[in-house]
Amino acid sequence: MIRKRGIGRTGLLLAVLAMAVCSVCSFILKPERPLTGNLGVCLPSPNLWAIDPLYSWILNTILLGGIAVGGFFLNRAFNFIRSTEPVLPTMFLVFVGACPWITYNLSSSTIICVVNILSLSVLFTTYKSTNATQEMFTIATLLSVGSMFQYAFIPLAVAYIVGAIAMKAFRIKECLAMIMGFIAPYWVGLGLGLISPDWFKLPEFTNLFSDFTQTSERFVLMVEVGLAIFIGCLLGLNNGIKLYAGNSQVNAMNTCITLLGAVCIICIVADFSNMMAYLATFFFTVAVQVANLCALWNIRREWLVVFIPSLIYILLFVIAILT
Repeated sequence: MIRKRGIGRTGLLLAVLAMAVCSVCSFILKPERPLTGNLGVCLPSPNLWAIDPLYSWILNTILLGGIAVGGFFLNRAFNFIRSTEPVLPTMFLVFVGACPWITYNLSSSTIICVVNILSLSVLFTTYKSTNATQEMFTIATLLSVGSMFQYAFIPLAVAYIVGAIAMKAFRIKECLAMIMGFIAPYWVGLGLGLISPDWFKLPEFTNLFSDFTQTSERFVLMVEVGLAIFIGCLLGLNNGIKLYAGNSQVNAMNTCITLLGAVCIICIVADFSNMMAYLATFFFTVAVQVANLCALWNIRREWLVVFIPSLIYILLFVIAILT
């Protein structure tokens, strides 16, 4: 019998090292900022926060590392990836590390991904629940508070509504709970005078390409995003075959993650000027698909499945940061 060669702790440590090196390089060389304008509904978006660049980078790096750790323990808690190999955190660290526009400072992309990890951990507890009102209220509240700073939180609600249906935990009372969860933060903020009606405004849409001064940067960003979309769609369909025939709860949880990735793809295409806001979350969903590929299809040389895309993304990072 041929022994399966997983990535093990060595692969994870190499990904952590690669992420750290890429993050430091991104901070030192600073790519052009692709997020401009005020993108919050009533409060300044993260790209306008007055944070010292060094502290912003440190906080962002800690949060990205926390997302990788959170993804690992999320799987330990719910076992939606039937494997003990750390493919999920490894691939996530490689994907975001290779995207200097995510790693060089704190952005809405990182914050949205943190909120999605928390929301998924809540949603996964609702499987076949007879009363999931508290959970749906919590998820809606997190998205509502986030929307004050970045409108990109709003379309993500669609993924959680359909995801709750897939978890067989969405009825009229859960729908009302979500509506109340969306309204409550704004109601409290206005009632306590924390926000003013005058602060509400339409987001300042900008042209993404106008913020890139070099053609090489635009090319690398498009290749990284396009390749991730290709991998995510291909593996999502491929893994769905196995998941559909397996455990229903595992299938439901993976459906929620796939739905989140699908919504991110739609938003990346439709909300192109704010594309960067969805990227970290989308990279997380793609990392889940890669991890499922290794677990579901019993690939003998698992390390190659991780190494090849990792090498491609690191090469793209080098091109983006040095040209």
